[in-house]
Amino acid sequence: MNIGFVSRWILSAAGLTVLATTALAQQLPETPLVEPEAIAALNNMGAYLRTLKAFRVEAATTDEDVLENGLKIQYSGVSTILAQMPNKLRSEVKDDRHQRQYLYDGKTVTLYAERLNYYATLPAPDTIAKLDDKLDEKYDTNIPLVDLFRWGAPGWSANDITLAADLGPAVVAGTTCQLYGFRQAGIDWQICIQKGDYPLPLKLTITTTTDEARPQHTAVYSWNLAPSYNAAAFTFTPPAGAGKVDFPEAQSTAHAN
Repeated sequence: MNIGFVSRWILSAAGLTVLATTALAQQLPETPLVEPEAIAALNNMGAYLRTLKAFRVEAATTDEDVLENGLKIQYSGVSTILAQMPNKLRSEVKDDRHQRQYLYDGKTVTLYAERLNYYATLPAPDTIAKLDDKLDEKYDTNIPLVDLFRWGAPGWSANDITLAADLGPAVVAGTTCQLYGFRQAGIDWQICIQKGDYPLPLKLTITTTTDEARPQHTAVYSWNLAPSYNAAAFTFTPPAGAGKVDFPEAQSTAHAN
């Protein structure tokens, strides 16, 4: 067999393939990095969440930590939120490492570590959004599932999103939804939004891209839009023997004082 002929034929075929692919690409419309449909769906979901007056949501969560030796460890848990907008919140977090409650009655917020039987109470601002701002800025912590209170709220914007794509239909726990993928500085994230008149988030996955191990946080949501509750649900009564401690401030703030 003429090796030179075979080599020339392979190179020629490869060249034709490249030319054909290039010609096809020139005929197809260019897909934008930020698809307007994906941003519109995210904005629509956020606007709908802001119409909810009260809700209960349970999230089955999975979090990944990367140890110093590079070993990736997963932790599973359940976070439950009862919210009466704009200024009542009860949140419980139970996972492999923590068991905590957050109670906010519009005037004070209490963090209770159930396994340790210690609690800390602070004066609080008059909305859930302002409360999270205070916890974030001064105490380096956030309300569990805080994104549910951020999407569509005043000050929230999709301008930091550098990639947005509609990834097609999906199903979460038997419910039909649409899957969207997004990229921001340091994270890639995807969200399944329920189709129809109730565009609720059903699943969220966040991947940290600044770590080469790419650890993930995943939450699968179950919603109740007509929860039963009373005012006592948001009030903290210290259990017998519970110790009171100061709310731990962020290191930079504590040092500044």
